[in-house]
Amino acid sequence: MIQKSLFVFVLIIFFRCSGVSSDDDSSYLNDSVTNQTSNNSSDSNTNNSGQSNTGQNSNDDSQSSFDRSKMLEFTVDKIIIPAFDDLEAKLNDLKSSYNKFNSNMTDSNLDDLRNKWLSSYKAWQHVEMYDIGKAMKDYYAFKSNVYPVDTVRVKVNIEKGEYDLNNPNNYDSQGFPTMDYLLYGLDKDTSKVINHFKNDQKISNYLGKIIDEIIRTTASVNSDWKSSKEEFVKSIENSASSNLNMLINDFIYYYEKRFRAMKFGIPGGVFSSSALPGTVEGYYSKIYSKELSLEAFSSIKNFFNGISHENKDISGTGLKSYLNFLDPNKTKLLSDEINNQFNIAENSINELNNNFSKQTSTELLKLLTTYDNIQKAVVLLKVDMLQILNINVDYVDADGD
Repeated sequence: MIQKSLFVFVLIIFFRCSGVSSDDDSSYLNDSVTNQTSNNSSDSNTNNSGQSNTGQNSNDDSQSSFDRSKMLEFTVDKIIIPAFDDLEAKLNDLKSSYNKFNSNMTDSNLDDLRNKWLSSYKAWQHVEMYDIGKAMKDYYAFKSNVYPVDTVRVKVNIEKGEYDLNNPNNYDSQGFPTMDYLLYGLDKDTSKVINHFKNDQKISNYLGKIIDEIIRTTASVNSDWKSSKEEFVKSIENSASSNLNMLINDFIYYYEKRFRAMKFGIPGGVFSSSALPGTVEGYYSKIYSKELSLEAFSSIKNFFNGISHENKDISGTGLKSYLNFLDPNKTKLLSDEINNQFNIAENSINELNNNFSKQTSTELLKLLTTYDNIQKAVVLLKVDMLQILNINVDYVDADGD
């Protein structure tokens, strides 16, 4: 997929700027570099578990007797679209708060703007994994959540007042991380942050532009989900190009790369010679790294278990249901093992400092242990689960799982 290939481009820039050893991170970068080739090849012969495409017909009878369309329908109607609706509403609240602050730059209005930013950022965690269709074509994830922020480019954009937010060079100078920088990173003192805005209207203008851009893109992606959902849920064949297989692959890709690696592995120094505290999510606000990661984990569990976004007491036919139906071992279900590992990983996250940047300098081992606990579920999802589902991995990596 083009978007995931671009993910590598951003990572390469990041690693070059951070001084990460090419030997230490080579396997991780190679994981993603080969991604586009794998995704564009519908006649790939094997998946990560060594499973051959020629054996995919062995479970055809069992798979066809499971209502996969019903699974997709629940996922789209009860999880994906409500999550986008929630994000849209919170982004509109953010815009209103921005307008209020822009016309009256007070401490209380800045506090409200920061709170609305956090609320929107948490809502974003529930849609980031759905990097498919319109979201993929519009580079939605890259325009919304690339970090660390290129503060030099942000300052140049602000000063010039001329920039193209669709240009890949500006992906790390917009979205939620850049809002984090503008709302918290201009100075440690809140009153001085306000003074920056008061003394230079261009800063406030830039903040307004990147808020408008993420609102526009979110509305476009959400509208596409609603207009295409009837066709989307019909694409259930076991093939590399079916929506069912791509959605499951994107879920695993998100869990492995954007959740495991970006939120924990890169800051912890897993792919470099040392920890990189400046690469955490929510770096400038200092206290939201854990909160954002836990929100993301909630979205992961909702998707896997088929839990409604709006009401956690409502569950339906989800990925867990599909896996349970095909699991040959009915006495020891793989889904239970996956959820048990999810719980272990979540408990590890809860034990971390609210600020992951601080965690890297105080108790790095805890962050690395958390990464390891998250990684254990990667193997269960990417190898064991896909083998049972008879689905090929649509991206290639060298993580050794």
